[in-house]
Amino acid sequence: VKKIRDPKQQIEMVGVPKEYLSGHAFHIISFEFQHNVCGRSIYAEGTVDAAIFLAKKVIMLASSKCTARVQSKADKFIYSMIDVLREGAMR
Repeated sequence: VKKIRDPKQQIEMVGVPKEYLSGHAFHIISFEFQHNVCGRSIYAEGTVDAAIFLAKKVIMLASSKCTARVQSKADKFIYSMIDVLREGAMR
């Protein structure tokens, strides 16, 4: 969590309207998927399978009834290619 308390930075970096500087809550949440592939097409194909697997997980989460709930650390998952294999997601 990075708190930006300088009003000038709040306006310029975050986009807080000047009239709301005294009362606002702006949050930036980002997700990053990174998979590096060098050579051999099997790795590229595995990357596509992993991306499809993750997309299905994101869609399931978005369509679940608990989308308004903030996830705790216990709710977060780190997936591996073994998970992709176990779910039969390899093409």
